[in-house]
Amino acid sequence: MTRNLDIDGLNCLCADCPGNRIIYILYPMDILAPWIESAAARYSANIAVITGMDWQNVFSPWPAKGIPPGTPDFEGRASEFLGTLRTEVLPAVERMYGIAAADRTLVGVSMSGLFAMWQWMVCDVFTDLVSLSGSFWYPGFTQWIESQPIPRKSGRCVLLLGEDEPKSRVTAYRSVGADTRRIENVLTTAGIDVSFIGVPGNHFSDPTGRLDKALAALGR
Repeated sequence: MTRNLDIDGLNCLCADCPGNRIIYILYPMDILAPWIESAAARYSANIAVITGMDWQNVFSPWPAKGIPPGTPDFEGRASEFLGTLRTEVLPAVERMYGIAAADRTLVGVSMSGLFAMWQWMVCDVFTDLVSLSGSFWYPGFTQWIESQPIPRKSGRCVLLLGEDEPKSRVTAYRSVGADTRRIENVLTTAGIDVSFIGVPGNHFSDPTGRLDKALAALGR
């Protein structure tokens, strides 16, 4: 069964499964309705797909110049959005499910994949992390990961990237392959259970197929 919640201007499409496990997916488009119900059964988890965000700004961890050049600058409102997620979205979804102690996974794609990694470094709201084509080219992000103490994590991390993404026409995006591997290395060295998955295609290829590969790799 699927249900819709409107929370603080965000649309949350939810699919039920018995138990306290919840997979939250921050997604750029409302295209996952045909996938979500079967996925909840396949991965034995409640799933909440959240859309309607100011994609460019609420996932950026700090202000930065727009990329590609000539596009609006990033406003760096990740802390604000994390607050909304923690105080508004999660309580409403988990109240609907009747879950008092949730086992949470966060899935991000592109800019929300960047946000997912950033929030995992600053808080423990989510046990597991999945970043699909995370925008780790973001100015200063990989260096930030490499320069700070890495928190202990009991959960798993899955990083997925399309093999053609480092060939982007946008010069700044081309470092994403090396940046993803650098972050994988930092987390692995810190003792975190990390899986990297390389898949065919560019940034936009096979969206639900990539979700399935990453969630299957999470292994629970």
